[in-house]
Amino acid sequence: MGALRLDPDQRFTCSQCGRCCRRGWDIALTPGEVKAYRQAKAERYYREREDVPEGADADPFEPLPGGYARIRKRADGACGFLSADNRCRIHEELGAEHKPLTCRLFPLRFHPAEGAAVVTASFCCPTVVKSMGAPLGAQARDIAALRKAWQRDYPERELKVELVAGRALPQDTLATLRAILREMLDRPGSAARPDLRANVMRMARFLEDLSRHRVARLPPPRLAEYVELTGRYAAKSEQPLPPRPPSALGRLLFRGFLFAVVAAREQLEDPRPSGLRLDLRWRLLRLLAHAHGVGPGLPGLDLAAARAAELDPSDPEIHAVAWNYLRAAVATLGTGRRPVLDELAVAVGFLNAAGVLAAQRAARKGRGKVDAESFSEGLMQAVDLTHADSQGLLGRLLGPLSGGLESLYLFASGRAV
Repeated sequence: MGALRLDPDQRFTCSQCGRCCRRGWDIALTPGEVKAYRQAKAERYYREREDVPEGADADPFEPLPGGYARIRKRADGACGFLSADNRCRIHEELGAEHKPLTCRLFPLRFHPAEGAAVVTASFCCPTVVKSMGAPLGAQARDIAALRKAWQRDYPERELKVELVAGRALPQDTLATLRAILREMLDRPGSAARPDLRANVMRMARFLEDLSRHRVARLPPPRLAEYVELTGRYAAKSEQPLPPRPPSALGRLLFRGFLFAVVAAREQLEDPRPSGLRLDLRWRLLRLLAHAHGVGPGLPGLDLAAARAAELDPSDPEIHAVAWNYLRAAVATLGTGRRPVLDELAVAVGFLNAAGVLAAQRAARKGRGKVDAESFSEGLMQAVDLTHADSQGLLGRLLGPLSGGLESLYLFASGRAV
């Protein structure tokens, strides 16, 4: 088994908040887990609703191809094995080691990138957003054991790491790039802490240069030298950067990105697993229209409300969350799921979407300014898409809809919509 690269500074210890158990995404089970749960008569611990006694009315394990299965959701979208006090009944009755591997791993995810598999932590988890608990670096042995089990039960092919589509990025150059971006991110501003908008602008300028055809196509040794020389200079330079507003196309694409985020949440919260769901389709159509400036605001998205509340990234609590999110995005670049520049663009796209959802939430509470609670909730709602539809149509569209580096310029502008 190859090397494992994780974010040693990210913290996580499960706080048993139950949020992940109440989301609408699938809880996958291996054939071995299904067999063990049937033998243990685990259906005894299943609840059809939170307010009824235990005991499943129907098979709680829905079959999937290859002998796999998923846990059937309750009518409210939660896992049927979740107790009223946010405890997993499988964990309580059969032991922690017998919980589904999917649950034991969450909020972590493995990415089998060539050279070293990458571990990411999902920011749809409140504890990850707050970076509370033990550092992942201190949990390396346990994470490695989970990776071994995951690789056995959910094997994936090794993924190539690319700078841009079709251009391989060697591991040493990737490491240099991550170090340079981190240095840019941490540049102190006038308040003696990083100015996130100015620093993301600096990152965008540097990456825009790297994305040029003549640079991206340099032979590996020359590309490594170019990244080192130009990146270190750009990270340390005190010369002011010329203004660069996001393009009209970038803003338009973000409207599509925002729709994808909100549409995924609408699908996630719809209790019906299948069928025509005509009312859902009608809501999605209205959301698409509103996201592009046509039609009134809706419960899922109201751009007028989002414009009514100010998001100040220099607010100490918001700054801490946003900085840690960007830091983690840089630290885990190179998963192989997308080219590295697209990875960062999508990550910042989620942050832009989080700002819109947070402002909307704050305005509906009668506040003129986004607070840390609204911002954190907006971030979790945005990142939900990575679990709800990462391989579906909406998930596949995230790269193009992020607008590439326009996503970074949009964040730096301070006004996403």
